[in-house]
Amino acid sequence: MNIIIYPPTIDWTFMKQRPQQLMKQFAEMGNIVYYCNQSQQRIPIQQLAPNLFLVHDYEHFKKESLPLLRREHKVPLGVWCSWPKLAKELAHLKADWIIYDCVDEFASLLKYEKDLVEISSAIVCTAHRIYTRLANTYPEKQLALIPNAYDEGMKVHPMHSANVPDTTRPQVGYVGAWAPWVNNRLIAKLARSLPDCDIVIIGVEFDRKFSMHHIENIRFLGHLPHEKLKEHLSTFDVCIIPFKLTPVTLATNPVKMYEYLATGKPVVSTGLPECILHQNLIDIAHSVNEFIQKVKYRLRNPGDSQTRIDFALANTWRHRANQAMKLIELL
Repeated sequence: MNIIIYPPTIDWTFMKQRPQQLMKQFAEMGNIVYYCNQSQQRIPIQQLAPNLFLVHDYEHFKKESLPLLRREHKVPLGVWCSWPKLAKELAHLKADWIIYDCVDEFASLLKYEKDLVEISSAIVCTAHRIYTRLANTYPEKQLALIPNAYDEGMKVHPMHSANVPDTTRPQVGYVGAWAPWVNNRLIAKLARSLPDCDIVIIGVEFDRKFSMHHIENIRFLGHLPHEKLKEHLSTFDVCIIPFKLTPVTLATNPVKMYEYLATGKPVVSTGLPECILHQNLIDIAHSVNEFIQKVKYRLRNPGDSQTRIDFALANTWRHRANQAMKLIELL
């Protein structure tokens, strides 16, 4: 057993899938997990599930609660951190181990990375491109590739599927942030090429406003709670990953790839390296026209759904947490 702390990065409500899911899994495995909200409120620690706690007042937790926990449990204290800017803060925790989880390749964070690597016991990362860079830059550090995964709790795999709503028009769907790396021109051209099909987009506006309301068959639903995604994914005929190829996306292991595949629905993606690795399951397009043609083909010929589902169920957050705990045990 370990006490595992996820330090203040962003509030639990808005946190990305990966840290939330790993912390949940660590708690289910018997570790005592404290997720610390970035926003500070003088309210007591909140229990979210057995062994899983949400810290609202980090300074009080650090000064008062943590010393008591260490005396009471006498087990290793570890920190799992994906935010390089926190290196100086983490040094004060005097943890038995620190793992740096490198989840993205944002240039703005790279200048802070070295400080966190120096105090880390090991590094994990999500994508092969990140792994290669870290292995070359920090050859002395223990490094593990732990990709993203499927959340079984979504229950989008068919054994859990609800009644699928009767949609009169085919649907091509995208779930994810409406961010600068989404190819809006590709989506606009796709919509115009499929006038009898709805293009459904679900996700928060991230550093970019949605600006295609004028295209009649594009439906922008904005941000939806995670538990609401199941009913929409069940109506999609084809799922898409319409990303531009940028330094960020070239190093992205998309969570949506696993969630899409869990539905058994066909998936069409631009040429992301992490998707190309699974081109036996995903249709890869290297141009706008090829993307449109592959979507049209999959609307007519959905393909083998069971192989996609089997892959997702073999790549869940439970599998990833098991990988991570094996690494932690070595530390």
